[in-house]
Amino acid sequence: MDIILTGRNFGLDESLKEYLIKKINRLGKTYEGIYRCEVILEEEKLRKNAEIILHLKRNKLVVKESSDDIYGSIDAAVHKLKTQLRKLHGKMSSKRRSVGVLDKMVSGFTDPENNVSEDEKGQIIQMNVFADKPMLPEEAKLELKLMDKSFIMFKNASTGEANVLYKRSDGNHGLIEPDF
Repeated sequence: MDIILTGRNFGLDESLKEYLIKKINRLGKTYEGIYRCEVILEEEKLRKNAEIILHLKRNKLVVKESSDDIYGSIDAAVHKLKTQLRKLHGKMSSKRRSVGVLDKMVSGFTDPENNVSEDEKGQIIQMNVFADKPMLPEEAKLELKLMDKSFIMFKNASTGEANVLYKRSDGNHGLIEPDF
């Protein structure tokens, strides 16, 4: 990881440089994927500002903190960066997890044309995806007649919830609405 230190109206001594590098390297060990870090330290009258910019693979995190002490500003900025990195890592892992679960779900389906042996009965053999287009139950009834299926899942335009409309054996239709 490249670390670029800049001081504006501020002198960088060796102990401060070592402190900064130690803090930034600790972030780099915890969170992989950081390829460049820019640290800008500046002094404005009585305030000491620390701005840290992390360049990641697809993102850029920027944190700016100020206090009376430069070490306090650095610590607060690093703490905020840890929080942002934790959130970003959580988002990325949840995206990976949802994609992985979906892949496992799709790979678990078998082709309905294949012969199913006795020990494989009870598996899910077909997957249907329903449109997220909102419609009224009357519209869903028309779509059900056009599709020549026994049920349809749709998003109800009046409630915004997912509903199921199905054909009953007596020729009427039934509507299933969630009650959470």
